[in-house]
Amino acid sequence: MRLRGIISGLAADYRFIACIPSLAVLFDYSMTLIFSGGKEVLLRFEFSPLVRYAVEHDIVAVYLLAMMLFYYGLAFGALRLLRPTGLYRFGVALILLVAATHVLGGLSWVVRSALYSYAVHGVSVAAIVVALAAFGCAVLRRPACAGTGR
Repeated sequence: MRLRGIISGLAADYRFIACIPSLAVLFDYSMTLIFSGGKEVLLRFEFSPLVRYAVEHDIVAVYLLAMMLFYYGLAFGALRLLRPTGLYRFGVALILLVAATHVLGGLSWVVRSALYSYAVHGVSVAAIVVALAAFGCAVLRRPACAGTGR
């Protein structure tokens, strides 16, 4: 019971949850740089055009820091706005799915399997489904305000 209380307390703290995607990005890009097998392999097989650009122009550290700040800022802002609403749980789920996608994406350099890559894309699709469900829930909960701008 005590562990459950600690976990729910952490989930309720949007400042803590906002750190998770930043750490997942750090893990993803660290695994990518460690296990890719070199700059040429990374440029050939990396999915993200931004990562390829950063590697090609030797600005990976700056790019990584910018991405970590970007993810933290967006997660913090979104969860802070969602905290007083019934959509906070959707926001937490979406942020955790995005973080899971990054962790799994980083591990894809170790696993190197097409099936595994499809599973990583499946987690990305799940994040989109959660986002659409949250949007639908918001629209259904407040239909009177939808056209008024209030």
